[in-house]
Amino acid sequence: MFHVNNIEKIMSWSFILVNLFYYAIGIILAFYFKDNRAFCKYICPITIFLKPASYFSILRIKVDSKRCILCGRCKKICPMNVDVTDNRRSRKNGTECILCTECIKICPKNALKL
Repeated sequence: MFHVNNIEKIMSWSFILVNLFYYAIGIILAFYFKDNRAFCKYICPITIFLKPASYFSILRIKVDSKRCILCGRCKKICPMNVDVTDNRRSRKNGTECILCTECIKICPKNALKL
C-alpha cells in the first residue's frame, strides 16, 4: 500500500530503540520502588491477562492457621515475595504466586497445602 525506502533498517532501529526505552523504564522503576520486579508489576502488558486469571484461580497455596507457627520461612523463600500465610483473596501480592511450592517444601509444620 505504502512504499517506504529502507523499511528493514527503519524497523530494526525502531525495535532496538523501543526495547531500550522499555527496559530503561523498568530499571528506573526498580530503583525508584526498590523492587527488582517493578518491571513485571507496573509496565509489563502480559499482567493485564494474568492478574485476573490468577485472582480467580482454583489452585492456591492455603495455610492451616492452626498448624502455622508464623516462623516466616515461607515468606523468606518465596521468589515472588508473596505472603502465603494470608488466605484472603484480597491479600497483598495474592495474584503474584507462581505456584513454585517452595513454601510448602520448607514449612516445618506442614501448614501449607496446594
